[in-house]
Amino acid sequence: MSRPPPLEAPARVLAVAAHPDDADFYAGATLARLRAHGAEVTIAICTDGARGGAGTDLPLRRRGEAAAAAEALGGVGLAFLGFRDGELAADEALRRCLAREIRTRRPELVLVHDPETFWLNVGAVDRLGHSDHRAAGAGCLDAVYPRAGLPSFYPDQIAAGLGPWFVREIWLFDTARPDHFSPLEGFAEAKREALRRHASQNPEMLLRDADEQAAHWAAQAGAPAEAFRRVRVW
Repeated sequence: MSRPPPLEAPARVLAVAAHPDDADFYAGATLARLRAHGAEVTIAICTDGARGGAGTDLPLRRRGEAAAAAEALGGVGLAFLGFRDGELAADEALRRCLAREIRTRRPELVLVHDPETFWLNVGAVDRLGHSDHRAAGAGCLDAVYPRAGLPSFYPDQIAAGLGPWFVREIWLFDTARPDHFSPLEGFAEAKREALRRHASQNPEMLLRDADEQAAHWAAQAGAPAEAFRRVRVW
């Protein structure tokens, strides 16, 4: 039996990112496209981003940057989970938070880091994966199944009116083994503008690295693209 085609027109989408700029970097054009096509899109940011630069006010600054970037993607919603940057673990605290977000947002499609990415070859170098990225990916998959869909998990959430929810499809970004590509065409500038708004994160470097990655995947996609590993749940 052939697999159904990718879920290209969902009504609700949840992207789970380890850090405030991750979803924009790996999937910004895709999120902008989904938003433009009418989807309700939310990015859940797992950590406070406190280790991504200097200054005691960095978490607050990065929240503001993420909000500005979300506007550049077409008015994307945000949820800040507030875990400590560099210390994220795929533990029950993270799973509980992500199950709550899934039950609250009720997404048909979830986008999240591939938890199996320890490094990614792009051009002449191998880019080592971030432990927070892997933790966000593993914690999210554990939240999607079995936790968000079964009322036996977190009955306090059920009692508060957050009923069980089953996600239909997951697109793993930040992956070394993509099997689905989303072209940048039409939404490249929205992504670039979102990355520019992360002023504390060296936007010039973000833009250069994002362009290099899109060009890398063009060899398989036929055009500059964002890359995903697709998981069809039901």
